[in-house]
Amino acid sequence: MRNINKHIIHCSDSTFGDVKEIRRWHMARGWRDIGYHFVILPSGKIESGRPFSEVGAHVRGHNTSSVGTCLIGVDEFTSAQFGSLNNLHVALQSIFPNLQVFGHRDFDKGKTCPNFEVEDILTSLNEKLT
Repeated sequence: MRNINKHIIHCSDSTFGDVKEIRRWHMARGWRDIGYHFVILPSGKIESGRPFSEVGAHVRGHNTSSVGTCLIGVDEFTSAQFGSLNNLHVALQSIFPNLQVFGHRDFDKGKTCPNFEVEDILTSLNEKLT
């Protein structure tokens, strides 16, 4: 298995979509598959994209050591999405103990994606659970 130590969060920059739709978008750009490992719909449903065993295509220079998750949305996201993101991140940390979470913009200063403070959201959710 790959040495994964980053969970990088993205947004679709659209108000619609799912794994099938994003796969079409990415393949239309010449990619061989969807770039993300997970997509979280506004309902909170988590859809699987690329398997962990495959390197993603979501942050240049960081794909080999990361898992990519995309939330459907532009700059407004649902509490169900944030809850699912938190649950997914906790589950991933149990598989990859050194996993840290980042926004796409942390690796590309020209980006605003995912348009929310990832660490703040996850910290707030975890404080509510304790």
